[in-house]
Amino acid sequence: MSEHSADTILAQAEAHWMSGETQQAREAFRRARMLFHQAQDPEGEANALAQMGDFEADHDHWDEAGQAFAEARELYTRLGDQHGQGNVLVRLGRLAQARARIAEAEQYFQSAQEVFHAAGDLSGMAHVTKRRGHLARDRGQHDVALDHYHQALELYRRAADTLGCAHTLKGLASLHRRLGHADMAHQNFETARDLYAEAGDVLGEAAACRGLGHLLRQLGDHDGAVTALDAARQLYAAMGHLKAEAETRLELAEDLAPSDPTKARAHRKHAHDLFVRLGDVEQAGAIAVD
Repeated sequence: MSEHSADTILAQAEAHWMSGETQQAREAFRRARMLFHQAQDPEGEANALAQMGDFEADHDHWDEAGQAFAEARELYTRLGDQHGQGNVLVRLGRLAQARARIAEAEQYFQSAQEVFHAAGDLSGMAHVTKRRGHLARDRGQHDVALDHYHQALELYRRAADTLGCAHTLKGLASLHRRLGHADMAHQNFETARDLYAEAGDVLGEAAACRGLGHLLRQLGDHDGAVTALDAARQLYAAMGHLKAEAETRLELAEDLAPSDPTKARAHRKHAHDLFVRLGDVEQAGAIAVD
């Protein structure tokens, strides 16, 4: 089978993932990896392994994710691909962080920073700095997190990396919201949303809209929250991200219940049906539908 077929199956794996079709996604990732291997395409195989690791980590399968990342790292090292190596080291750091292995996470991030620095990869250096910001934020080290985010933003701007700027601004917005800096959070969410749209990252744009909706709800702006959340809902639906669409519909239902109970009920019913499609019986059963 051709490398084009492997690419096609890898894209199908991502689509299954977003649709909540876990087993189909896992099988497609494994098949894509095998086809790249058979085609003697180590770069394609490494990329497939990295995405497979992301998928397993998203489902809390830590050991499987770590194995996939380790195999991807070995392939990138053999290829002399410093960008690939650095990105996998960041993934390993994120995995360690998710497992509350903080010292291990910091070690991986430091190794990634060294690899990216040696390669002169500004976007890579920014990516590690942003991840360090997330780590500091989650540990309650807010001043340290702000410093890391601003450093990352400067590096991304020097690299003319629009998408990297958007990711960092979204992280900054979330931190400012947590700290009660409403004006800064609002500005950062809106700028991130616009940059995601400019870069063509629909899921990123949806996440920024959703974050903005949460902020506006917190500020008591009911209409603004509904507008932002509905924009996120439409973007998630367009991309086939069923879980995020269902979650956003539930948030819309909560905001609409006082003013438009009929529309709120419709959103709850649709969310219920989406969770059923995803096979999440527990979540579906928790939704009250009339």
